[in-house]
Amino acid sequence: MLLVHIFYLVLVKSIFVHSESFTSTTHLTHLFNTEVELSKQLQSYLKVEYERLDRIEKFLDVIKDEIRQAQGKEEIYFGNPVNAHLFIKHLTVDWYGIEEIVFDDTSKTMADNYLFPSYEDYTGSAVALMRLQDTYKLNTSEVANGEISTNYKSRKLSALECYDLGRIAYTNGDYYHTLMWMQEALDHLDKEVNNTSPSRVDILDHLAFSTSQQGNHEHALVLTKEILRIAPDHVRAGSNKIYYEDLIQKKILNGNSDSSDFKSTPTIKKMDNINIKNQRPRDYLDEREKYEQLCRQNGSSINTKRQAKLFCRYRHNNHPYLILRPAKEEQLLDEPVIYLYHDTVRDNDIQVIKDIALPRLQRAVLRRAVVQNPKTAQLEPAEYRVSKSAWLRNEDSPVIARLSRLIEAVTNLSMATAEDLQIANYGVGGHYEPHFDFARKTEKDAFSSFGAGNRMATWLTYLSDVEKGGATVFIPTGGHVKPEKGSAVFWYNLYASGEGDYNTRHAACPVLIGNKWVGNKWIHERGQEFRRRCSLDPMA
Repeated sequence: MLLVHIFYLVLVKSIFVHSESFTSTTHLTHLFNTEVELSKQLQSYLKVEYERLDRIEKFLDVIKDEIRQAQGKEEIYFGNPVNAHLFIKHLTVDWYGIEEIVFDDTSKTMADNYLFPSYEDYTGSAVALMRLQDTYKLNTSEVANGEISTNYKSRKLSALECYDLGRIAYTNGDYYHTLMWMQEALDHLDKEVNNTSPSRVDILDHLAFSTSQQGNHEHALVLTKEILRIAPDHVRAGSNKIYYEDLIQKKILNGNSDSSDFKSTPTIKKMDNINIKNQRPRDYLDEREKYEQLCRQNGSSINTKRQAKLFCRYRHNNHPYLILRPAKEEQLLDEPVIYLYHDTVRDNDIQVIKDIALPRLQRAVLRRAVVQNPKTAQLEPAEYRVSKSAWLRNEDSPVIARLSRLIEAVTNLSMATAEDLQIANYGVGGHYEPHFDFARKTEKDAFSSFGAGNRMATWLTYLSDVEKGGATVFIPTGGHVKPEKGSAVFWYNLYASGEGDYNTRHAACPVLIGNKWVGNKWIHERGQEFRRRCSLDPMA
């Protein structure tokens, strides 16, 4: 009890001590300063909070607008590569910035329960846009202003979005595309009044370096001088100005440039007399130019003499499966012999195949000619094939089994040793660069796991129409096949002798507009001995 009394006395004393402020007017006056400071702190807090909420609201407006445009017509909306790129950007770099300022519960809920694209998806979609520019010779302003399609529309890109594309190219050491997209960002910046726009100095800085890397030192000097006009204390620009002037002076002394170029370097507003070079660098693919030219065509590039050999007919092979409904066969090419079969798969069956494949789709990893990660020993995604694929067995659905029986009936080849049906969906700028389906003699173990020999033939079913691009082209002989939903193409990869037919080198052109689905069936040598007899002539 004594302890309770002592505690009570201590408590009362504490209250009186801390309550002295309320009995003194002077103390209240001093406390008024506390209230003034509290007001300032709360105002500062609210300002930061309003700015935070404003950022969230602006991001919300962007994604709500996207939902409004895409909902109910997702395939059409995302069929435009600009829309697809911006969508991925919103769910990666834009969301990363918002994720940091929303409550942890919101961020955790989204991360735990919903799928988000990766940063690699974002940079990959940007590279895909540039690939489409190159393949189909699109002007940068066409892409940036949403003018690549009238059916699949996209909005205009902002200066910041153009700048971000240029930054990705810059980071990849791709100064060819950096120059184009930074210049586009500069053009858009002049027309915008936007707090989120990149600074003019940042754009000019990237533009100056990339144009110098392309050999345009006079142009780089002009841009650097403009940076210094805006920001006289810019350290890097000051150093670069001396460097570029020195380079130009040496060119003059070596007789590679007119001395007047140095004395009268124009301002950024008077650059018409500067010849700006922006040469696309050569890459590892020697046939790149021919391949891309074929992609831009509307049909095969063959002369009238070769066209005269082509024909159409109904094929039934006296097979019970085809007697009542023969295959509609059209020969598209004579070298290599390529057949197009119209109306081979019904729309309902195509939908079933897509529905089965969709949950299984993974980034395409080639079963041969792959790069192995030295640390993990895993197959790496093939950069020269951009698609997602799934493998379907006959047991997965009667529709898959029925397609296998149809292929066997039309080709008269056994499906017993054929590979499972590979379903591929090509994404933003999805493509597969020139390749052979068969293994060359240097690839001795390419298909050893199958135990069925080489890939004798290919059956390629088109499971969707494609608005623009996405053609299958045969580089050596000028073949061009436009995807047609429900149709299929067939060709032999090997001569009857077993030698590879190098005229079958082909590619899947990048998808410019639309969504491309295909089904590949690769037919192997074993089991075909009495169906396609061997020949001693190596080229027969």
